[in-house]
Amino acid sequence: MGSVDKELRTDLSQLKYVFFSTNDEHLVRADYGKAVATGGAMLAGLQQGYADALSSSSGAVYFQDSMGFMYDWGKNVRSGAPVDWDQMRSEMMAALTAGDFSKLIPSYPFDRYLKEDGSLGIASYPLQHGSLELDGLTRNYYYYVPSSYDGKTPVPLVFSFHGIHSSGYGQQSLTKLEILAEKEGFIVVYPDGQPIPEGVGILQDSSMIVGYQGLWNFTDFGISDLNFVSVLIDKLAGTDTTAGEFNIDRSRIYATGMSNGGIFSHKLAIELSDKIAAVACVTGPLAKVLTDKVPARPITVIQASGDADPILPWNGNDTLGTLSVDDTIAWWKKVNRTSETPVVEEYPVTVPDDPTRVTKYTYSGGINNTKVILYKISQMGHTWPMGPQYLPIPLIGNVCHQIDLNQAIWNDIKDVRLPK
Repeated sequence: MGSVDKELRTDLSQLKYVFFSTNDEHLVRADYGKAVATGGAMLAGLQQGYADALSSSSGAVYFQDSMGFMYDWGKNVRSGAPVDWDQMRSEMMAALTAGDFSKLIPSYPFDRYLKEDGSLGIASYPLQHGSLELDGLTRNYYYYVPSSYDGKTPVPLVFSFHGIHSSGYGQQSLTKLEILAEKEGFIVVYPDGQPIPEGVGILQDSSMIVGYQGLWNFTDFGISDLNFVSVLIDKLAGTDTTAGEFNIDRSRIYATGMSNGGIFSHKLAIELSDKIAAVACVTGPLAKVLTDKVPARPITVIQASGDADPILPWNGNDTLGTLSVDDTIAWWKKVNRTSETPVVEEYPVTVPDDPTRVTKYTYSGGINNTKVILYKISQMGHTWPMGPQYLPIPLIGNVCHQIDLNQAIWNDIKDVRLPK
């Protein structure tokens, strides 16, 4: 990719993505294999962006390999004794084998991507910040308002809840739902969960994930995140007697979530269905503690999970207190009284080197036309389909690139309305 690589005799056969910064402070993700195969303007754009970033004293260049490991290539090149990529990979694998995560770099939140014509596409939009005081905490949230919003026509509202150890910004980096919000004309909100208590959580090594780390409380004990969401809905969308900050179609408020945020979305479906029309839970199945509750009403529920998830396994996790995905679907089918026989759709393979496969099961005919929908994704790990490989495959499993889950979920819920 340049004279620097020739000098270091780097083997780039396992390189998947190149991340490079721009002079106007964007971070670009370039598909290295596609650029090499396409050639022309795309390869030239990658080479120029890479060279410009390395020539700048503040420029950043990262490599990500096919296993999802990230490498600070810019720092390596600028060091007094740079090494080739094979040595960097060997050192990282040796450290991980020894239980040392200090060399592990999470995938960076890029906001641009390199297109085939060599230009840059928008991968995410800047968010606005809001907050409210509740239960002795300052509760923060981040949101995107589409450019089509004029304040005159009511628009849908979509919440996206992060997983444990993450944040609103982390969820944006994972899902990039604001791109869909701009296209489809809804407002998307990424709230921060409550701070993780010391010693709680899956990852105790602070070097793996930096910045704010939160969680969503799906129990009835402690600070109520359900109350936070209810108050936030009233603030944004208004009530029968008060105006909200935006002109929201209050019959079209939806919740999505990843992992702990997906489990929390199940709680919202059970206990806040007077304000939320439908939920989509990704990698987060139903918690056992929630199964003793009686849902306020039938509600459309979507579950998307991988059968190779090492964090919240398909067959459930007794330690974490989650049901299996199959039992989650069975529970909601009983609540909604849907059909027992699903409509089955096999998604085509669009990315040959992606081992994941997608099958959609739709159980319809529920009370008030509710549905229960399952996206079963074989060989997918604890990831968001089409999202980034935010940690290496050996730790979280594969990302699925066979389906645009954001668009699929929106197509499933956009016509669902809150019952009058």
